[in-house]
Amino acid sequence: MFHPQPYSDRRSAVRLPRQCVWLKLNGSWPLSPLGKGYYLWDSVFGLGYTVWAWYVIASVGITISFQTGFLVKHLSDIIMTTENCCTTFMGVLNFVRLLHLRLNQQKFRELIEQFARDIWIPDTANSAVASECRRRMVTYSIMTALLSCLIIMYCAMPLVELLLSLGLDAAEKPFPYKMVFPYDPYSSWLTYVLTYMFTSYAGICVVTTLFAEDSLFGFFITYTCGQFQLLHESIDNLFMVGNVKEQHLQQRRLKSIVQKHNNIIRFAKRLEDFFNPILLVNLMISSVLICMVGFQIITGKNIFIGDYVKFIVYISSAISQLYILCENGDTLIRHSVLTAQHLYGCNWEGGFSRVESRTTSKQIRNQLEFMILCSQRPVSITAFKFSTLSLQSFTAILSTSMSYFTLLRSLYYGDKKLLD
Repeated sequence: MFHPQPYSDRRSAVRLPRQCVWLKLNGSWPLSPLGKGYYLWDSVFGLGYTVWAWYVIASVGITISFQTGFLVKHLSDIIMTTENCCTTFMGVLNFVRLLHLRLNQQKFRELIEQFARDIWIPDTANSAVASECRRRMVTYSIMTALLSCLIIMYCAMPLVELLLSLGLDAAEKPFPYKMVFPYDPYSSWLTYVLTYMFTSYAGICVVTTLFAEDSLFGFFITYTCGQFQLLHESIDNLFMVGNVKEQHLQQRRLKSIVQKHNNIIRFAKRLEDFFNPILLVNLMISSVLICMVGFQIITGKNIFIGDYVKFIVYISSAISQLYILCENGDTLIRHSVLTAQHLYGCNWEGGFSRVESRTTSKQIRNQLEFMILCSQRPVSITAFKFSTLSLQSFTAILSTSMSYFTLLRSLYYGDKKLLD
């Protein structure tokens, strides 16, 4: 498995989120490049890991096709359609995620390497900022817990219904999701158990990929914001009292600040380029998912209490996942824009008041002006330039979801009146 730094360097080694373990188990984590002196075992492991990764992708794709078959079969039933679309669209979203990670292994590895080199903040560098970054990651632990509860309920509730309500001798036994199979899954207990395990594990891969990749994305943004905080501290200390005449020292400090600022911008650009397609699909599907789950909660009658709880957890996790992503994007924008304010308020006018050489003063002043000009353009993450990840996007998606919900509700009650 690829790791950006040797494990021997424990004090400054990158500590990735615990959720990344699921990316490794699902076959989405990049492998270390095979260089000189690699062993045969490394090649065999890499081949086996690649085969496993494509098996996971195939299992998710097959399960989505089973769900799509049910969706097409019951397309005229608006209740059945909306209920099935929730799990189907969630599967499609994470099928795209798995496929994207598998096809962009080198870009993924290079992104992690650049993070470790330019963005990671160990406790030895600045313990206060590093501690704040860790605190911000707690929200992703909450999102992980919600999504974990969701997949556990999807996998366990049908078994509870089978044991307590339907009975083991039922002709048609429930599955984690509504599906239509090209074979008879009820022909024997072995066929039913294997099908249940296959589709359940596909769902586990879907949900774990969702919270693991979002946690890693949030981890990258959180520490990028932390680097902006360190940058602002360096800018504030650029013209310290007592170092007014040390122009060469100021020049070196400013050069270091410019380099750090460029590194942050380059990493944010690479981060955006890598996550672009995932974010676009996520934002497009999220509005539909929230709408359909809300529709199920409002219109559902005589449904199993477990299903009702499942829908509540579903919409809570969907909204929280979307909010956390957008809030992190908004935080990145605010931190990047603050750079211009810190540059303007760094006491540059006091710093130059006693400097004798006007040539150097003008050079530093021009560099500051250029940095202020660059900092006025916010560093942001977009979804293929269609939408910027921010709280404004979050409210827009919720507004779109409400519009879809109103339309579905009017269609549902309109059909109900015609039938009555």
